[in-house]
Amino acid sequence: MGFIAVKTTAQNMKVLVKDEQTKELLPFSHVCIESKTDGEKLYLLSNQKGEVEFKFKGKSIISISFLGYETLIDTLDKHADLFVYYLIPTTSNLSEVVVTGQSKPIKADQSIYEVKVLSSKTIQEKAPINLADLLNTELNVKIENDPSTGTSIKLQGMEGEQIKIMVDGVPIIGRLDGKLDLSQINLNNVDHVEIIEGPMSVIYGSNALGGVINLITKQNKFAKLKWSGDTYYESVGVYNFNTEGHLKGKVQGLDLSTGRHFFGGFDDDKTTRSMAWKPKEQYQATLAYQYFQKRFKTQFKSDLFKERLWDQGNLLTPYYETAIDHWFETWRFDNALKTNYQWTEFSGSDLLLSYSHYLRSKSTYIKDLTSLENKLSQDPLDNDTTVFGAYLSRGIYYYDRIDKPINLQTGFDINYENLKGKRILGQTQAIGDYAIFANLQWKINPYWMIQSGLRGVYNTKYNAPLTPSVHLKYQTEQWAFRASYGRGFRSPSLKELYLYFYDSNHQIEGNENLQAEYSHNISLSLNSDFKLFKKNWLWQVKGFYNQINNKITLVQVAQDNDLHYRNENIGFFENYGSAITLSVKWSSYVDFQIGASELARRDDEFKTNQFIFNTDFNSQLSIYALNRTLSIALIYKYIGRTPEYFYNTEGDIVLGYVEGYHDMNLNIGKQFYKNKLVLSAGVKNIFDNKRIGGVGSSGSTHGGGSTGNLVSWGRTFYLGLKFNLAKY
Repeated sequence: MGFIAVKTTAQNMKVLVKDEQTKELLPFSHVCIESKTDGEKLYLLSNQKGEVEFKFKGKSIISISFLGYETLIDTLDKHADLFVYYLIPTTSNLSEVVVTGQSKPIKADQSIYEVKVLSSKTIQEKAPINLADLLNTELNVKIENDPSTGTSIKLQGMEGEQIKIMVDGVPIIGRLDGKLDLSQINLNNVDHVEIIEGPMSVIYGSNALGGVINLITKQNKFAKLKWSGDTYYESVGVYNFNTEGHLKGKVQGLDLSTGRHFFGGFDDDKTTRSMAWKPKEQYQATLAYQYFQKRFKTQFKSDLFKERLWDQGNLLTPYYETAIDHWFETWRFDNALKTNYQWTEFSGSDLLLSYSHYLRSKSTYIKDLTSLENKLSQDPLDNDTTVFGAYLSRGIYYYDRIDKPINLQTGFDINYENLKGKRILGQTQAIGDYAIFANLQWKINPYWMIQSGLRGVYNTKYNAPLTPSVHLKYQTEQWAFRASYGRGFRSPSLKELYLYFYDSNHQIEGNENLQAEYSHNISLSLNSDFKLFKKNWLWQVKGFYNQINNKITLVQVAQDNDLHYRNENIGFFENYGSAITLSVKWSSYVDFQIGASELARRDDEFKTNQFIFNTDFNSQLSIYALNRTLSIALIYKYIGRTPEYFYNTEGDIVLGYVEGYHDMNLNIGKQFYKNKLVLSAGVKNIFDNKRIGGVGSSGSTHGGGSTGNLVSWGRTFYLGLKFNLAKY
């Protein structure tokens, strides 16, 4: 960062914003000027020449931000006609501010955790419509598709109940088959996503055994009034619309966002009425109120989500005039109250209170295709409703001083969950988890830092051990090395214990005799930058090892019925893996990133000591033109051949695999009228993947299928339009 000042006696001042490497202008940069005299804030947007002009009122703080560059903060203590500021391009997410697991917001490179940030720039360039779309091309991430329960994730080979997914620190509830449907998590009001791989059990408890994914929603920091909306069309039959509005006063703020997503369903076999990808319609609304003073901030937020999914049946014999259809309706209602009080410059406390309500109902109809009449089935097993409620209270006190060697984070965590429904053993069940935890951080010297943590838990159904963790970090100007050990504990969920889930693709039984899972994790990472061809390159190497005892998984009950599964403790599970990435900002016009990962696992489910492996590759090329108002992103991932075990015709368990395949997306975005209008278009799944076969691969998870594992609905084209209006 640097600047040039030209002195004069006039009171009007001009700021010019440029790229530090190329010295090119950066139009439409966000500039905030705060007077140190009266605290008044002025919010400006630079013009096409990268300029902003304002009246100088004495000593002020200036903040300049631009997508793809580090935010610049400086003091204006004298008057000049012109200040020229140079912004530093970012080649990674290291300059992103993160909050997950932290005492207070800090830059990612300062965190003792290895935090991966999918920034607003990344979201914009990938053009995802939901969380599954966004994560699909990431390393150490595997997305799995189920015809009925939706899209789920594996992170470092861990899955389901082992991954905690949150929005602003509040866990998302409503798992089916132990997994959250990521296609229900839209991104219209999400600013960025933070991912920590490996156990975060000390802070976040039971379900953070394999890692946490935290979606951070947008905050209106500058505009008095802001309104935006976007429409999205995809050629497979996706029609989406979202809108959001923000009001901001001196001490209060109000945010509202709404959206409707529609998908008409898809199946590559046009001769059947049933579809592999079920038609569905989703509605979402969020209302948030903030009150803020110098030391005190509070926010109350409510999120409402509704989905209606249609599972169409094939025509019934002998006359082929009727069919059995299932309608699945999902409601999710999340409420959270968050407060922060800054006791001193170096200490503060956070309190989170939340209640989440989840309802899923199933209705079965007999449809007459001649009269189009729907008749509700009278079989009581064909219609039911499951209701899930979760109460969370988390309080944290922190003391954090840069100039002191010892810092502290401590708090409590209270979770209470209840489950009701006809498919629940005993109709209703509940479980409580009450914990206290602490992290002590010691800055040994300017280079070395160590943090130890401990969590003590009382669980109403299981004896929980003390859960420790240790994190080590070494950092210089060019190097950052992190090492960590964490122990995890996870009590079985209420659904794993008591839910009996049956539909056209599943026969899944709970198991009230399940034991709790215990795990150990070791993680290592090394980040560094270097000069090559006069460019700044950044590379990262990561490695991890996981070991789980009493791992809970779905086990096939009978060899002759590939739909019938029961939750069981399979005994021992372990995996290890590594990933390497290399990225460069070649110029203000070109960014490039490439990476590779490998994962190995073995477990007692199949009574073998053999490790099985799979390797993935990914890359992204981003090109910018027309003063960075035009962006072109080519995103590629190779999903390597994935080993899996299956029953052969003799009933023996043998090792098979799902073939590897290539995936590529092309996304183009163009800004108009100072970013007031953004047009996006592109091609997804260029290689037209639908079902991927392989030895022993006869269908998607638990669901059967025609010719392989279901991975996508094929090549599609999309078009999006977004407008942004703001008053500062």
